[in-house]
Amino acid sequence: MNILGLVVEYNPFHNGHLYHLLKSKEITNATHTVAIMSGNFLQRGEPALFDKHIRACAAVKNGVDLVIELPTLFACQSAEIFSHGAIATLNSLNCINSICFGSEIGDIDILYTISKILVNEPDEFKVSLKKYLNEGLLFPTARSNALFDYINNNNLLNISKDDLLSILNSSNNILGIEYVKSLLKLKSNIVPFTITRINSEYNSEKIDNSICSATAIRKALKNGNEISFASNVVPEPTYNILKEKINNNFNPIFDEMFFDTLSSIILRDNNHLDRYFDVNEGIENKIYQSIFTSKSLEELHSSIKSKRYTLTKIKRTLNNILLGITKEDMNLVKNMDYIPYIRVLAFNNKGREILKSIKNSSEVNIINKFSKVEFSMNDNKLKTLIDYDVKASNIYNMVYYKNNRHLLKGPMDFYISPTYIK
Repeated sequence: MNILGLVVEYNPFHNGHLYHLLKSKEITNATHTVAIMSGNFLQRGEPALFDKHIRACAAVKNGVDLVIELPTLFACQSAEIFSHGAIATLNSLNCINSICFGSEIGDIDILYTISKILVNEPDEFKVSLKKYLNEGLLFPTARSNALFDYINNNNLLNISKDDLLSILNSSNNILGIEYVKSLLKLKSNIVPFTITRINSEYNSEKIDNSICSATAIRKALKNGNEISFASNVVPEPTYNILKEKINNNFNPIFDEMFFDTLSSIILRDNNHLDRYFDVNEGIENKIYQSIFTSKSLEELHSSIKSKRYTLTKIKRTLNNILLGITKEDMNLVKNMDYIPYIRVLAFNNKGREILKSIKNSSEVNIINKFSKVEFSMNDNKLKTLIDYDVKASNIYNMVYYKNNRHLLKGPMDFYISPTYIK
């Protein structure tokens, strides 16, 4: 087997994702594919449009062989933590041959060169970085300047400073660099590849051809568009699954739907908001003051946003408060080099072959549903990861099952088994 790893959110799985899947298999000669997929809350601090089981099912029906959930504590954090959790999960399986990700630059040599400098931090680079920081430059700018100096002085790449800055400021390039950094730190045998994103920018909200961003699809649904519009921009299996869910009163989920819950938590915990991860530098005071005057989550975001706090940073911070993610728990797990379990969400016959390979090559616990897990286990890190997965699903499902409360049996992670698609 030649197993390809993918790091995904599939929110939802669209034509661009299908292109990425097929092209990745082509350039890596992969025979099997594993997708590490975020669960019910995502990297930008948002809830998923549809729950993780539905998105995993769509992925397998579109050609992915095995979908594994990225633990919640990694899934909704910064690019560095998100990427490390995903790569550590893939590496822990001990049978993945390659990873392929989309990027704006589409050149693995450039991303690898940058990643290697940032991981090894040669003395020349560190001296240059310190010099720029002493000049009063913000860290990202100082790092970019130091990187360019080191690359230029050592003739590593033929690249201008403007081009380098563009690379370092592009969303998928940033993730790609972090993937490669984690591979280097873990001394992984997984070989990285990248392909150029086509037709649509990551955050573009336009739908003007068959390949658009997931952001555009989500916005159209949030604006009340009927699901029929999506038939042109998502593969048929995705469209049929989403249409069926909506027809059964499982409607798309948006962050605004959690505003009341978030408000209650902020008011209840106002004296110790700073115990939550990423709540620092006094932002807790701004959050508490703003909750009284904000009539919506969008207003809350706007009232907190500043030059210091980007919108994405604010959304992740508020999401950490919503999910109760503390600094103590994140510090416990964020640098884990080995992820001791995988939660299987969906698979096909090739996926079964991968699971058999994982059993033979790795010691990770393969979990189908959490009712099979002994929660009095001695491994505190494992317990912490699983507890947050369950908690995140519970919070999500109180909104997701709003129109189908009779189907909500309790903590659904204990009841729902992986989907086997023959």
